[in-house]
Amino acid sequence: MLPQKDLETLSKLPPERLRIVLNFARANLINQKITRRYNIKLDWNDPIEDNDIGGYTVTVPSLPPVVTEGDTREEALENAREAIACYLEYLIITGQPVPESDTEGENMVEVTI
Repeated sequence: MLPQKDLETLSKLPPERLRIVLNFARANLINQKITRRYNIKLDWNDPIEDNDIGGYTVTVPSLPPVVTEGDTREEALENAREAIACYLEYLIITGQPVPESDTEGENMVEVTI
C-alpha cells in the first residue's frame, strides 16, 4: 500500500495523467519476478472407449479458475505450470492481488513469472 502522502498526490492528478501513472506502475509490476507454489489436484480419467486414451484433469484449489489437462502425469504437471503462470500474469495485468503460495499439499507446483 502507498503512504498517505503519495495517495494524496495521486488524487490531485488529472484523470488522464493518473491513468498514465497507473499503467506505468502495472508495467513495473509485470517486470518484477515472483515465485509461487500451489497444490494441484490430479484426477485420472479412464478411457471412455477401447481406443480412447485416458488422461488427467488438473485443478488448483487455491486458484479456482485454473483448470487444465494432460495425457500423462508429466504433461498434466507442465500444463498446470503454464496455466498457473498465465492466470497470475492476468491478475498482475488487471491490478488484482496475487494469492500467496500454498503451505502444504501432495502435488506442489512452483512457477516463476
